[in-house]
Amino acid sequence: MSLEIRVLGDLTVLRLGEVVSLPPSKKTRALLAYLALVERPQRRERLCEMFWEVPDDPRGALRWSLSKIRQVVELGDGGILEADRNAVRLNTSEIVLDVAPLRGLGARDIEALEGEKLEALAGAFRGGFLDDLSLPRCPEFEAWRIATADELHVTHLRILRVLVDRLADEPARALPYAHVLHGLEPEDEALRADIRRLSEAARQSAMVQSRASRTEPAAAPSGETVTPQVWPAAEIQLRPPPERVLAQEIRRCTTPDGARLAYSLSGQGPPLVRAAHWMSHLELEWDSPVWKHWIEGLSAHYQLIRYDQRGNGLSDRYPADLSFEAMVADLESIIDAAGLRRVSLLGISQGCAVSIAYAVRHPERVAGMVLYGGFTKGWRKRGNQREIARREAMGSLIQEGWGQDDPVFRQMFTSLFIPEATPEQRNWYNELQRNTVSPEIAHRIFEEGAVIDVDELLPRVRVPTLVMHATGDAVIPFDHGQAMAGKIPGARFVALDSANHVLLGHEPAFATFVEETRRFLADPEQTQQLAGPPASLGINRSRQYITVLATEVVSPMHLLETEDPEVAIREFQPVEDRVIEVVESHGGVVTSAADGTITAAFGLARATEDHAYLACRAALAAKLAVEELSQGGIQLRVGIDTGEVIVRQQWTTQASKVELAGAAPRAANRLMRALHRATIAATGRARAAAGGYVQMHRLAHSEHPQLGRDERVYELLGENHALSRWHLRANRGLTGLVARELELKILLSTWRRVREGHGQVVGIVADPGMGKSRLAHEFLSLDEVAGFTVLECGGLEFDSSVTLG
Repeated sequence: MSLEIRVLGDLTVLRLGEVVSLPPSKKTRALLAYLALVERPQRRERLCEMFWEVPDDPRGALRWSLSKIRQVVELGDGGILEADRNAVRLNTSEIVLDVAPLRGLGARDIEALEGEKLEALAGAFRGGFLDDLSLPRCPEFEAWRIATADELHVTHLRILRVLVDRLADEPARALPYAHVLHGLEPEDEALRADIRRLSEAARQSAMVQSRASRTEPAAAPSGETVTPQVWPAAEIQLRPPPERVLAQEIRRCTTPDGARLAYSLSGQGPPLVRAAHWMSHLELEWDSPVWKHWIEGLSAHYQLIRYDQRGNGLSDRYPADLSFEAMVADLESIIDAAGLRRVSLLGISQGCAVSIAYAVRHPERVAGMVLYGGFTKGWRKRGNQREIARREAMGSLIQEGWGQDDPVFRQMFTSLFIPEATPEQRNWYNELQRNTVSPEIAHRIFEEGAVIDVDELLPRVRVPTLVMHATGDAVIPFDHGQAMAGKIPGARFVALDSANHVLLGHEPAFATFVEETRRFLADPEQTQQLAGPPASLGINRSRQYITVLATEVVSPMHLLETEDPEVAIREFQPVEDRVIEVVESHGGVVTSAADGTITAAFGLARATEDHAYLACRAALAAKLAVEELSQGGIQLRVGIDTGEVIVRQQWTTQASKVELAGAAPRAANRLMRALHRATIAATGRARAAAGGYVQMHRLAHSEHPQLGRDERVYELLGENHALSRWHLRANRGLTGLVARELELKILLSTWRRVREGHGQVVGIVADPGMGKSRLAHEFLSLDEVAGFTVLECGGLEFDSSVTLG
């Protein structure tokens, strides 16, 4: 079959083995996944209700999404996506679904499967079910997605448990499955004990094998010389690989400039992408004594994505463009082709500069970055004339001696890269150089690396970063790594005790590298200790329309003139920490926190129209949390305002600071200080922006006498939970309403008649998508109307495209 759909992990579609670009719309991708799994015709009305809301013209949206899905799945004469006026169906008989062998498997079915089949099923779990397609605003789809994910999660656990039990006598094979299982059930103490037992058994087995391999040969007869056996490189490559659970899947993709790249996936867990470096070959590295321990060590904890740089290995061997810009574009292409939304990056040597450039361009897609043995300026850019002369001589030797059968020249490079290598490792590395890249391309890559310069990008890195460097590295001196870490805001630096540019499996430095990487990527932001808002804020951002929340901790202790500072800190710090935690959990960015006063902005960390509603929810949640924490002894006084601000973000090596210039921060703090009692108050602007989501009533001037009498201030009472389905659809913090002034005047005139005792029936009639729900929402948010109680308000929902509101 030519079409494959993978729903474990991020949604991925492959046609004839190549990854297909998917539409950017999450709903369209979710619709494709849903149709692929339900395996039966779906009524158009049901799909509209599941994915789209009435004001959004759901039928038109469905037609558009189906047209995009057809482009993804159809090839040739079609026949895969079947759609008529009433129903839609995906013909799955022509599709390979990664989840198909797993569905419906019960405990007895799993127990009955053979070991190889179980291992294949375990390998199918590249991640959680549709990890990238959470749609909170589509509750019916979300309920189906979560239920399916839970079912598959249970199946995954059962498969792993059976494998761990069956492979108990083969600890090296059982251990990777035990680690994956522990990642899914970290609180299982019995499993933790099993892992310790398996690890010890695997270590003992490895030691026995190692001793056997190092057994001294028998003494030679008198007069004979015993010559150590050196395997020819060709024979080394032909030796069968050792048995292992780990497998790699090699894929290919095409870059925008037409270059063909090969990349591979191995292991399970969060995605870790190794940026390409000079001299790589996906197949030869797999069993190489120089790189195998890297692959196995990282694949045990992550889904490791490696790729061959253009000109190397299985990628295009003679590309036209080998520039640094092409290197960065290749990394972009690989991450997109693999269907990854957010990744951790691993940069090694030249790959560090590529990773840095990518992280600066796409900070929202990088969870963390590990850089080892890297540089920021190529050898020509560094300007050291002695180094330039030495490197130019090496470049001439590359052109003349790289492809020769005699490895003497390549041995010079090997001695620089891995001076502490064993004879087997040296032989492998010598041949790896020749088999990976041609002399011409090797020289071009060598020269392109000479002019790399990302030094100016370092202060702009906004992702958590760990930098490691070998103390005795002869290829890239140790001080280059130190300098790199010093210029990246908040970067952590670790020195590794090694003389090798490529760390070898037998040296303690490699174990340190893996452990530091694991610890860092488990929680990059906490490990790096970056104090500041998310990296996506950027620097000196222009105008933003946001909501600002200013809150002050109110306690009887504040009335004591002799308040002990240490007692105050002990009393209030947990309260302030709890308020900050609540604010950030609601999407707020804390801009200042000192002496019991906290200011936060909503709508900064992510662009959203419901920032005022989120601020109100955060205020209510913080008020409740503080009262529970202090058992009623401490309260909050809160002011909320909405408006335009200028955002400035300043970075230092330890922290970042967000500054807001505009009326909203001042108004929120002024309102908070003006309140006579501990309550939550909002300006008229904030109330209008929050709309019908919340309940408010106007405060008397005596509650805030420091403000002008004409300033409207409202007390926040709570969320408006008792809204109809129609009302919930309409009530969002939306952009300003335009061109509906006349309709609002008509509704107001009718409302005044009602107020005078003359009952009225009002119908709002228009074509679908013209704004009937929005008009009703704006009308109910008017100050004059808000003083009355709305018993019920709704639309006649005969159909998804009804014209009567």
